[in-house]
Amino acid sequence: MLETTRLKIVPLTHAQLLLYKNDPPALYDNLGVLYQARQHDPATIGDVAEALEFWISHTLKHPDQYEWYTNWEIILKKERVAIGGIGFAGFPDEQGKTMVGYGLDMRYHGKGYATEALTALIAWAIGCPALKSIVADAPVLHSASHRVLIKNSFIETHRDETLTHWRLDTNK
Repeated sequence: MLETTRLKIVPLTHAQLLLYKNDPPALYDNLGVLYQARQHDPATIGDVAEALEFWISHTLKHPDQYEWYTNWEIILKKERVAIGGIGFAGFPDEQGKTMVGYGLDMRYHGKGYATEALTALIAWAIGCPALKSIVADAPVLHSASHRVLIKNSFIETHRDETLTHWRLDTNK
């Protein structure tokens, strides 16, 4: 678990991911937080469902490194409520690269929580000797996500029709 001034960021185990999929109120009870149905950005609902299947299968395959393959729940400490998730797309590859993604309940946008969570997750990840860089993709028109990445020292590498591609070198 990671902790910041306002947040707890908890990597979900394989068993917790199954609760996330099949019984969200039970997951939040397990985490000791209040349950509230998440209000996803309609444009990302398909991405969340796809990510959930990735997390479930890969935490089962990589139990000793599950933190690199799971959703980390972002929890507001004071309110005791989960407001989103963040995580990597796997352990760094042969070039030392991994991808990060994140999403917040729409009710919590614009308050700096994504920036705070990403800062904490990067600090954790830098402890891995294999990590050399972190990449991220954000929709071209999603300026809020771009600001989160910029505030965490990511550099835009290129754009295509739908996505802006970002990179953070960890200077190892």
